[in-house]
Order: sequence, then structure tokens, then C-alpha cells
Amino acid sequence: MTIEEVLHDAMRAAQAIFKGKSWNIGYYDPNIPSGEKKDLYNEISVHARNHIFEILHRELFSEEPNKQKNDQEIYHYLHKNKRKFLVSNCLLLSIYALYHLKKKHKNTLRHLFYHSILNYTDDQTPLTLQILSLQYPYDHAFVIVYPPGKDIPGLGETSSPDTFPKDSWICDPWAGIVCPADFYNYRWKMKMTEWSFRGKTIYINDYDINDHDNNALDFNHSPLGRYTYTAIERGNRTTISSIEIPPQGKSIIDGKPQTRKCTIF
Repeated sequence: MTIEEVLHDAMRAAQAIFKGKSWNIGYYDPNIPSGEKKDLYNEISVHARNHIFEILHRELFSEEPNKQKNDQEIYHYLHKNKRKFLVSNCLLLSIYALYHLKKKHKNTLRHLFYHSILNYTDDQTPLTLQILSLQYPYDHAFVIVYPPGKDIPGLGETSSPDTFPKDSWICDPWAGIVCPADFYNYRWKMKMTEWSFRGKTIYINDYDINDHDNNALDFNHSPLGRYTYTAIERGNRTTISSIEIPPQGKSIIDGKPQTRKCTIF
């Protein structure tokens, strides 16, 4: 398999878990979708899907310390409940894709990235899979694959917009994008343009965009809105999850023997 095929498999696996699609993607006119998809976007279904997402969100991101789940536990919960009608957002899709890559494709990724490195040493950064989350006022999360030997941000660290180490790859199940990281901003804008043409709407968050500018708020629900269309180009990123895959041995999750508690809401 190529890296593109591996990431496409992870993307499809994540998307298949959520039969209710993403809660924050809709249509200006609910009559635009056709077939079975149309039933997901009528007014009653939209409210129902939002409610289902809220219940899932509270279950996975509990504010009670003894009920909090780390990302690996979230993956297992989603996989265990895959026959249920689940509704996603970009973070849940990214968590599932990240751990699907680790579980199903770890050895393939090793072959793809280490076989051509003749002088790799243990003091170099290993092959690393991360989830990056865009900072306010932007709101998105996606998976990135860093080749070995690259200078990459650590867990909780911030990186600049639209700059990625050479030969990195993106897997964005929410937007349906798999590509070299250098092309991500271009592919993202093309996808948002396509979604706008198809009549889709994006609800990113109820940020204080401009309380007195209703037009700006309305336009922000468009994929061409200023906090959606330019998200990859302008959004600073925080690393919120990380899996290191060395040439041999066990993977290292978030730099610890056990994964961290997830605090992203």
C-alpha cells in the first residue's frame, strides 16, 4: 500500500463509524440532498442529530475526573459502539483515524517511512502521528503524519499556520482530504468552494465574531466564511495527541506509557 492508500483507509474507517455524519455540516436548503441523505438534513433530523452528538460528547468528554477518557479509550468506545447511530465532529473523526492508523497500519507505515532511511539513529525523531487543533477564532482538528527525523512540535506546543515539515501527510476525515501537507491549504480551499457550490453550511462555533454584524455571522456559516475558508492558511495549531512509531518495539503514546486525559471540548 502507498501512504495515500493507507490514509484513505483510515479516513473511510473513521467516516463509516458515524452513520449520522457530522453535526456541524448542513445545507441552506434541506431539499438539496437526495436519497437517504435527504432524511438526515430535514429540520427534525438536524435537531435529533445534534442531540445525539451532545449526549455522545458528554459521555466521551465528561467533566467528572473519574469519568474522563483519554483518546485511546475514546477510540475503543467508538469502535465498540459502531453499530449505533453516532454523530461526529472533526475531533472525534481525527481520534478514530489516528488510532486506526496505529492499530491497522503501524507496520505498513514503518515500511513506507523507514526502509529508505539508511542512517536513522535513536536520537532522531521517530515516525510520528499527531492530531493538530486550530486555535481560536478557528476551529478544526485533523491528523498529520510526520516522517522520521523531522523537527516537529511536541504535545501541547503551538505551530504556525500552513507550514509543515517536508514530506508530511494530512488525513482530514471531516473534510474528506488526504494529501501531502504542502497541498493541504489548497485542497481545503477547493473543498470549501465545492461545498459552497453544493449548498452546504458549516457551523464552526458561536464565537463572538461581531455581535453587531449579522451579515458577517450569517456568512460565517458558509464554507467560504472568513473563519472557515482561511482556517488552514491562518490558524495557529496546537498538538493535542501524538503517537510515535519507532522502527521496532512498541509505540509511544503522548510521550508516556499511558495516554493523557483528553481535555479538548
